[in-house]
Amino acid sequence: MISPGSTAPGFDLPASGSGLDRLGLDELTRSGPALLAFFKTSCPVCKLSFPLWGELANRYGHVVNVAAVSQDPAAAARPWLDELGFEAPALDDSDGYGVSAAYGIETVPTLVLVDKAGEVVATSQGWDRERANAWDADLAELSGLPSPGPLSTVGDGRPAFRPG
Repeated sequence: MISPGSTAPGFDLPASGSGLDRLGLDELTRSGPALLAFFKTSCPVCKLSFPLWGELANRYGHVVNVAAVSQDPAAAARPWLDELGFEAPALDDSDGYGVSAAYGIETVPTLVLVDKAGEVVATSQGWDRERANAWDADLAELSGLPSPGPLSTVGDGRPAFRPG
């Protein structure tokens, strides 16, 4: 997986849910950082976590551009995301997984935070409650907004940890 401190590979992919036919890293980072959430619709850990990644988009999307990078065609990915309440743009990487390969994605879900200058700031794989709540804190800090509370708590039906 790509390491923090690395230059994020550029891309331009078919998009849905963005009002644009295509969306690239340059557009996503033009006004600030971007959080890329790589997934596959058949991934049970993606299904577990994507409602919360969608919540990050709802909380901080006006400052941090959140986008789902799908390893499935848009025709399958967009309805799946909509069902999970993920309203941010979806990018279609299903034709050969070129972007996934460039980022060294070996498992999903994988999150990659890229700053405005195009540098990878942070990454994570799978589901980890502690890390999910840290993502919230990190994006709250980047946005200058207080967090409305943790994304996940004990008793919310999610395990503490699940590998991708």
